[in-house]
Amino acid sequence: MKLTSILIIAMATQATQSLAQVQDSTKTNRRMVTETVKGTVLDKNTRLPLIGATIILSSDGDTKSVSTDQQGVFRLMQVPVGRQVLRVRMAGYRQEELSELLITSGRENILNIEMEPQANTLNEAVVYANTGKQPLNQMAMTSGRSFSPEETNRYAGAFFDPARMAQSFPGVVAGGDDNEIIVRGNSPKSLQWRLEGIEIVNPNHFGAEGAAGGGISMLNTMVLGKSDFYTGGLAAEYNNAISGVFDLKFRKGNTDKREYTFNVGVLGVGATLEGPFKKGSDASYLISYRYSSLSLLEKIGVKVSDTGIPKYQDLSFNFVFPTKKAGTFSLFGIGGLGKINETAKRNFQEWEERTDAQDMNLGFNAGSAGLKHQYIANDRLYFNNIISASISRNSNKTDTLTQDYVASLYHKDKFTNTAIRYAGSLNYRANSKNTIRAGINASLLRYDLYALTYDTELAALKERVNEKGNTSTYDAFAQLKTELSDRLTLNTGVHANYFALSKSWTAEPRLGLNWKVAADQTISFGTGLYNRLEPLSYYFAKSGGTGQNTTDNTALSPTKSAQAVMGYEKNLSRTLRFKTEVYYQHLYNVPVSSDPDMNFSLLNVSDISAIGTSTYRQLVNKGTGRNYGIELTVEKSLSKGYYFMATTSVFDSKFKALNGKEYNTTFNTRYVGNLLLGKEWTVGKNKNNLFGMNAKLIYAGGRKYSPVLEDESLRLDEEIIDQSRINTLTADPYIRLDFSSSYRINRKKVSHLIILDIQNILNRENTVGMHYNFSKRIIEPQKWTGIIPTINYRIEF
Repeated sequence: MKLTSILIIAMATQATQSLAQVQDSTKTNRRMVTETVKGTVLDKNTRLPLIGATIILSSDGDTKSVSTDQQGVFRLMQVPVGRQVLRVRMAGYRQEELSELLITSGRENILNIEMEPQANTLNEAVVYANTGKQPLNQMAMTSGRSFSPEETNRYAGAFFDPARMAQSFPGVVAGGDDNEIIVRGNSPKSLQWRLEGIEIVNPNHFGAEGAAGGGISMLNTMVLGKSDFYTGGLAAEYNNAISGVFDLKFRKGNTDKREYTFNVGVLGVGATLEGPFKKGSDASYLISYRYSSLSLLEKIGVKVSDTGIPKYQDLSFNFVFPTKKAGTFSLFGIGGLGKINETAKRNFQEWEERTDAQDMNLGFNAGSAGLKHQYIANDRLYFNNIISASISRNSNKTDTLTQDYVASLYHKDKFTNTAIRYAGSLNYRANSKNTIRAGINASLLRYDLYALTYDTELAALKERVNEKGNTSTYDAFAQLKTELSDRLTLNTGVHANYFALSKSWTAEPRLGLNWKVAADQTISFGTGLYNRLEPLSYYFAKSGGTGQNTTDNTALSPTKSAQAVMGYEKNLSRTLRFKTEVYYQHLYNVPVSSDPDMNFSLLNVSDISAIGTSTYRQLVNKGTGRNYGIELTVEKSLSKGYYFMATTSVFDSKFKALNGKEYNTTFNTRYVGNLLLGKEWTVGKNKNNLFGMNAKLIYAGGRKYSPVLEDESLRLDEEIIDQSRINTLTADPYIRLDFSSSYRINRKKVSHLIILDIQNILNRENTVGMHYNFSKRIIEPQKWTGIIPTINYRIEF
């Protein structure tokens, strides 16, 4: 805390001094630092380059303009560093505007801009800044927005992590102090991650088996391009999703020169390299690697913690190979290795809790890699084909020591899931008003699942799951986007799914509507059916307790959802907008406990930890659930040096178990409010540097939890809850204030960035409710993490 305070004071003092220097400088004696801005302008429908599009870049009254060449490429030289506004215009297309564009030195600033055709009859005189935040996917009609890596870096408490950044968005509640997120009352495990158009494994270190989040993200914003995030109303092409979707894109490496970025911080040290494979080639590479700096400190003898130290490393890459006639090939991937080893002290007199007498070894490894091919057949038709391989492996081996330090096995599990996936699609522009997109997806899934846990009632180890095998799932979709008029756009489609393990199939109609009531007002609507495959361990886990049947759940089919969402958006000024959405989601075919005395539903859990309990029973697809609510957003895009976003959501989240009674889900916090704001100053003698301060306030209702039966919990040595009062208690409200401060120094051919990012700066101990502590054998409040300060230094050249 002392170090954090010193850093904040030092950075604020530097900013004050720099601001004073700015007041003494004049534009005439300013030694301006400039950099190149270049990129490509494409037709969003055909993926073809747009020739002759006009790019206008303006800042501080200065304007530069250029037109795209025969390849749709543009280049602006000697652009001053700092915030710029970039507009792209072309007859017959909607004007695009990037109002928050940050130009830095040390690396060329590369943009890929997609323009959507439009008959210019609305005579729009004003271009709104939020147009640059509309989803990249032209088929998306509602509940989506794009985000940039720069936003992820800027938001307080984000730690360069898209999931933590999304905690500020409407309809999203922080799942805790890690990066899990609750989307519209759904379990965090229902979130899907996609990369370059295909599903990938959970891209986070130290995530529990079956979860969609973790402690530290594997994603590096240095390799990310502009991407999409959705909270519902998905178009027909999206499969295996019933709540949120991160649709991530990697950027392409620089094709003209080699560039390097090195960073060091609390979370890790790493490097990013990019450039052409050879001079004059359009093929490029982009590689980023990070290694845990906590591990480095341990290697040189610095003791960081009395408990196990998280050790991890991750790698991201994107190799792009354009050809003259065969289209563009790209090889991409992301992966990470992580482990935590904790060894008990060999002095039993220092043992205070049961876990003090345990040796624990945890492993978390995951990765996805894919080969993508895009082929543009003509000015109407293009194809995408992707094949990928993914693997995740979570393991845990725990030994309990006697006072003679003899180890006996207490817990052992290893969950390995691999997937070979194919995704193929075509996009056909039938005419100026109709676009057809269709495709197929196939996933070959292999699993090796094993869990062995000590059972107090049996006084012996009990096998929870032991299964090897493979299965598959297949999807097909077709959708038609129709411009009914200059103001009204309709997207209709259907998605079909077949899951081989349960031999079940579904047909899911989807519909989206976007009505531009006026130049500054839009009404949107989306509805459809969706399905989600649950973590495979639930399909094979054995019932807990003594004398219970051991029949597996292979007959289970995916969880299904029917959704409807309606939104209204109003631009209050060029940079200020208001948006609201109301939604209703009916969940059905939900796996629930086959025992009517156990009110268990997969809507009420965020990973597979339930299979290790004595109350777990075989599951059946007889549960339901519902989520509904309203979201409000007021957002000012970054202009005149500041931005803010205020969001609030009021919602209800319920589930029904086999007995037909309705209960709160544990994620039913009922309300959440977020306030995000930031301010930037141009500083330094020559006004080339940038100092920024950002803050985020989260105020959410408390999580729901159930009364704990203390006597039964002590007897069985695990948490046993009152099944008649599921989630009837509410924890205290979740309150968290995050703060970040950044200082960017732009020099000729090099830039430096220092970021101080603090999550939970007030060190508030938020609680989840009263729970059974296995180690202490008492009922006590379960608390989330306190203050998490990080500092990061980055150099780019």
